[in-house]
Amino acid sequence: MTNTVKKIEATRQIHFFVLLFLGTFCQAFSQSQSVLQEKISIRYLEKANELKFQNSDSSILLFKLSYNENMQNGDTLAAIQSLVDLSDLYAHNANFGLAYDGYWEALSLADHIDHSGARASVFTGLGWLYSLYRRDDDAIKYFTQSIKINKVRIKEMNLNKQILLADYYAMATLFRKNRQFITARLYLDSCRLVQNINERLEDSNAFISAELGYVLHGEKKHKEALATLLPLENYFVKNRHDYLVIYHSFLGKIYHDMGNLKLAERYFQSAVEASKIHKSHLDLVPEIYESFSHLLVEKGDMKNAYDMLLEAKTLNESQFGSRSDNNRFILEIKDEFRIEKEEQQKILQEEKLARLEQEDKIWYLQSLILYGTIIFLIILIFVVYRYFRTRYKAEKRLLKEKQRLELQKTREVLEVKNKELTASALQVIQRDEVLTDLKNQINEQKNNPDTKKLTKLAKSIDISSSNNWKEFETRFVSVNKSFYNKLNQEYPSLSQGDQKICALIKLNFTSKDMAKLLGISIESVHTTRYRLRKKLNLERSDNLEDFIGKFE
Repeated sequence: MTNTVKKIEATRQIHFFVLLFLGTFCQAFSQSQSVLQEKISIRYLEKANELKFQNSDSSILLFKLSYNENMQNGDTLAAIQSLVDLSDLYAHNANFGLAYDGYWEALSLADHIDHSGARASVFTGLGWLYSLYRRDDDAIKYFTQSIKINKVRIKEMNLNKQILLADYYAMATLFRKNRQFITARLYLDSCRLVQNINERLEDSNAFISAELGYVLHGEKKHKEALATLLPLENYFVKNRHDYLVIYHSFLGKIYHDMGNLKLAERYFQSAVEASKIHKSHLDLVPEIYESFSHLLVEKGDMKNAYDMLLEAKTLNESQFGSRSDNNRFILEIKDEFRIEKEEQQKILQEEKLARLEQEDKIWYLQSLILYGTIIFLIILIFVVYRYFRTRYKAEKRLLKEKQRLELQKTREVLEVKNKELTASALQVIQRDEVLTDLKNQINEQKNNPDTKKLTKLAKSIDISSSNNWKEFETRFVSVNKSFYNKLNQEYPSLSQGDQKICALIKLNFTSKDMAKLLGISIESVHTTRYRLRKKLNLERSDNLEDFIGKFE
């Protein structure tokens, strides 16, 4: 039996360790899978950004894969970043509808997780998108919202002020396009201020300087513009070749305005080639073709000028007239649809909130009713309990009182009967005394002739005495029914003489009365009492009368 128990215990331990190992292995495997998926998502995002201006189709696919991986991993913040980058790429490729949908989906996710940084990033993207449609008020609204959010984050989270750089740069670009050069300069100065002097990035400096050159060109300060822009050539060629679409197009415009048609043509041609290679900033390409066409007209090359205008028209049509009133109307329709959808969502949320509040009220009322019912039941149970408890106590008191009265009545009856018995016994004693006296007188007359008759008379007197005791004992037992039973039960060794003495002691007879009733001497009574105390195991200090009186 013991061996079987040991085997069972050993088997259980083996099962426990196996389950523990499997649990640990599964947990480690799950964690490793999670880390692996996160690394895959990061690689997708990095590769997508690398191919963004080289192979936009592959980049779009990688952005989508990164977004899906992040959503599956539950990393909503990273998913928002992938979605914003994807929408930025759509905007660069003039897929404005997809960009619009992507930004608003990202904003919805940002609102869902209530992340201010993600929300600011989406507002920046929406600002750029609306600026492309010449909806400057909306663009400024979103850029400003992003700036406000980031200022709060800088104050509360002690972040680097450089997070304001992208929005300040966007505002400078927007105001420069609207020929508000003073305001554009102010935002460019803000860009310089938020940069850490010791940590100024070459990338951001190059773009800020380039934007300043465009402002100078707008102010007709061509030489200053060239002095600012030309030193940046090497950086953009090596590091941001896709930006040559904008950079060389501005250099072409500057040289065109300065009358240097040869250099202007070269830069326009370079901008066009960069757009074909990287497929970026496609919204600006139709303008580049138009500017290039004007240059060729001045050179007298009408055929190529016509081809350039035709290409510009084709691009406008392929982009659905990104700057036309019709396309802006489409965007407005989308905005109205979005606003209407948001209003519907708001109404649904309000209805849901109202329904929840109503449910809360119902739940509150139900709780009140439930608690009220429970309290009522508790009170009712308490009242019923108190009632029955009081009733029980009253009945118990009544029963005790009844028993007490009955006991008292019984004792009174017993006392009366004992008194009667005592009186009867005394009468017997008196009679015995008379008879004894008569006997003594008869004995004195034994010398008379009728001796036999006198002797017989004396014997009859003895018999009468014995019968008197039996009569007394019968009446005693009828009154004290359980006395002898209880006495014999506790002290079975008592003799009949002892029992007689006990009965007379209970009736408070004196030794003299006992002697007369029993027809013995007083000394015999004393002797019998002494022996009785020994049989009852009483000490000298114990009262024999009190002890016998306890037996009812």
